Formats: sequence, C-alpha cells, structure tokens
Amino acid sequence: MRKLNILKTVLDFFYVFTLIGVIGIVIFVPFYLFSSEMTIPIKIKGQEFTSTSVFSKIIVLINVISGLLFFYSIYLLRKVVGKFQKREIFNTEVVQLFHLIGKLIVASSIMSSGSIFIYNMIEKNHLGLSIDFGSYDSFLISLSIGLFFMVISEVFKIAMTIKEENEQII
Repeated sequence: MRKLNILKTVLDFFYVFTLIGVIGIVIFVPFYLFSSEMTIPIKIKGQEFTSTSVFSKIIVLINVISGLLFFYSIYLLRKVVGKFQKREIFNTEVVQLFHLIGKLIVASSIMSSGSIFIYNMIEKNHLGLSIDFGSYDSFLISLSIGLFFMVISEVFKIAMTIKEENEQII
C-alpha cells in the first residue's frame, strides 16, 4: 500500500505542475498560431522551431495536441490509482481506463515523433531516425509503455473473467 501511496503522490505532483504548463500553453499557442510577427523560438524534443510558416505552426500544434493527450493519460492513470486505493481493482472501468491510457500514449508518441520526422524531412531536407537509448523521451519507450498499458488491460480482463468464474463456483 505504501508504494501505491507514493505512486499517487508522484502522479499528483506531476499532474499539478504539468497543469500549470498546460494552462500556459493553452494561453500562448493561440498567440503563436495567429500572429505572424511572433518569432519566439520553440523547442520540442530538442528540435527548435523558429520559422513562422504555416507548416511549422501545424507541426507545433500537432505536438501541443500530443502533449495534451499525454497529459490526459496521466489524469486517467491518477483515476486508476485512486480506484486501486479504494480496493476497486478488478472492474470494467479499470480495464477500460488502462486500454484508453495505452491508446493515448501510443497516439501521443506517434503524433509527436511522426510530426518531427516529417518536419525534418520537408523543412530541413534531412531524412533520418534517432533512437535514444536510456531516454524516457524515446519513441520506442513511449510506444512500449502505451502497448504495455494495453496488455495490462487485457490481463485485467482475463483476471476479471477468472474471478467471476471462481465466484460462480463458490
């Protein structure tokens, strides 16, 4: 139980500070998107965006949406941990939340990495892939974590079925 409480605290801490950033981004992005004079460099995954072209703005918007999807997945994970604290472990909502968290993380990582790849290919005429080992910002790690949550969803679904069968026997 102690580890669960630590996890909830860490997630809450991350959520609150990320929420502050999200509020700032939601306020800043419309100014960036609709102003042609704003030349503030924006850095996403080590890639600096200084251009004010429509294409650059679309890539930044895609990455903002990707970040919001990830933020929402953290919100859902907090809900799951809250259910675990209430001892509501094997229920359909937990299974659905795990599956949705996985989908959101996969979508977020594909959107973010894909848009950066396309930006580099079109805007900078640079075709290349970067595999970051040991980095939590790696596409492969993000994709793996998302798929892991989807697998956990299936495991919980199987566990629920087994639990129901055991309850019917008793």
